[in-house]
Amino acid sequence: MSTAVVTVASGGLPVVELAAGKLGLPVTEATNGRGIAVTKVVGKPGLPVVFDAAFAILDTATAAGVNLSADKLTVTNTSTAAETGTRVAVGKTSGKFYFEVTTTTIVTGGGGNTGVGVATTSSTYTGMGTNGTSGAEVFVSNGGIYASGVSSGLPGIGACTSGNVIGCAIDLDLRRAWFRKAPAGLWNGSATGNPVLNDSGAIIPAGTIAPICTFDGSGATTGNVFTYNLGASAFVGAVPAGFTAGWPA
Repeated sequence: MSTAVVTVASGGLPVVELAAGKLGLPVTEATNGRGIAVTKVVGKPGLPVVFDAAFAILDTATAAGVNLSADKLTVTNTSTAAETGTRVAVGKTSGKFYFEVTTTTIVTGGGGNTGVGVATTSSTYTGMGTNGTSGAEVFVSNGGIYASGVSSGLPGIGACTSGNVIGCAIDLDLRRAWFRKAPAGLWNGSATGNPVLNDSGAIIPAGTIAPICTFDGSGATTGNVFTYNLGASAFVGAVPAGFTAGWPA
C-alpha cells in the first residue's frame, strides 16, 4: 500500500513539502508556506495530520559572559566583569506573544541589574541591565519594571527567588509588555493590569523586538540561572486571550 498524500494547514498556510514516511509514523521533514520548519507530522488516511510548531531558542552568537545549556533554553552567568546576558535571535515587529522564564537559581547578592524582558535586537546588555534603555525588563532583585530607559511607574511584581516563574505577555501591535509571577500574580503588580484589555502595560520602544535577559556586573555574583519556555512545553500560567503561546522561530 502506498503512503497517502495528506494536505494540512499550518498557521493558515499549507504544508508544502513532506519527506517520505510510513503510514502512522512521523514524517521526518516538513516546511510550511512561511518557510517555518514543522518538527512533527503524523498522518493516516482520513485522519488529520498533527504537527508541533518550531519555537525560538537562545542565541549563542550574541551571548556574553554566560553559558547556555545544550537545548539553548537555560542560561547561567559566569562573569561579573560587566553586564552580561543573552537573547533570542528571532526578532518581531508585530503580534502578541506569551512566554515564561523560570528563575531557576537566584544567588544572594545576584545584583540589581539581573532581569528578563524584551528589547530591540540592537540593544546592549549594559543599556538594558541599567534601566531597560531599549526595551522593557523586570528586575529580579525587587521586581521593578523599567522600560524605554526609565522606571515604568508600575508597582512591579516583587522580588524573585529561586524557582519563581515569570510570565511575559508581549503586545507588539500596541507596544506594551506585562510581567507577573505565574500562574496568578498581578500583571505588572497592578490590580487592574490586563494584557487583554491593554491596561497598565509597560511601554515597548519602536524596533524589532526579541526576548532578552541580563546579569549584573561588578560587585555581583555568578551562578544565577534562568530557564526559558518559549513554547516548546506546557506553561505554568494561562496564555492571555488573543496572544500566541510561545515565541515562534
